[in-house]
Amino acid sequence: MSVNISCNYKPSNDSDGFTVELHSNSKLCSVMKSNKSWIKQSCKDHCRFVWIPETVQMSFEVSNLQINDTGTYKCVVTRLIPPPSQLLREEKTFVQVIVPPNVSVSHEGALGEFPTIVCRSEGFYPSALEQMWMRNGEFQNASLTYSINKTNPDGSFTLHSFLNTSDCVNYSCWVNHSTLSQPTILTLTPADCYENRDWYKENGWIVFVTSALFFLTILIIMIVCECSRKAHHKPPVRVNVTPGPDLQSHLEYDVYSLLGDHHPVPCSPVRLQSSL
Repeated sequence: MSVNISCNYKPSNDSDGFTVELHSNSKLCSVMKSNKSWIKQSCKDHCRFVWIPETVQMSFEVSNLQINDTGTYKCVVTRLIPPPSQLLREEKTFVQVIVPPNVSVSHEGALGEFPTIVCRSEGFYPSALEQMWMRNGEFQNASLTYSINKTNPDGSFTLHSFLNTSDCVNYSCWVNHSTLSQPTILTLTPADCYENRDWYKENGWIVFVTSALFFLTILIIMIVCECSRKAHHKPPVRVNVTPGPDLQSHLEYDVYSLLGDHHPVPCSPVRLQSSL
């Protein structure tokens, strides 16, 4: 879309030389009038100067508007000839870029008796938007729904609202936005609901088997990883070393007690265990 920004200035003398500039956050376009002709000095690709000689009116057209083009635009007219330079006109215009929502409703995948339905309002600007559910023409309590809001890369907004249904009747999504002349209402009929339920009854086992195989695969991977971890961390092996008979016979010795009478106490060698 495009917008026309008027300068609201009519030159009174063709012999005057002056410049006309359009500014926003920076200079967007600049032209100069000299000897009854217009000379473009510098203009952005999406901006052009418009001169209507029949009505002696001048303006700027800004095309391909994006959301971030919202802001204040200023047209500045400055006389250069005859000198000295003089500011003739400064006109400010506020431009609000608005984008209507793209609204759709559908059934969300579910394995329950009745499906969850979702209403999507996408790509709208500004952010203020009303979105509510209706059952057989009556508004539903907001506590029965949950919503997801997000900001898109281009600065627009998206709102998804979900409603868990308990029967197959007329469910409608009601959306109102400042860009709409009247609220938008999209309805899911009972036929849509029954068709969705029949599909899941016929194909629900496919979803169940697929989910079971997925979790079984994850379980097998976890078991294999655990076995591999244990294989790389084996406990140390204990080796018992028992001296031979000849060694034992040479290791016999007497031990004397320091308590009471001193009588030798025979002592046999102790078997040694060594851990490697």
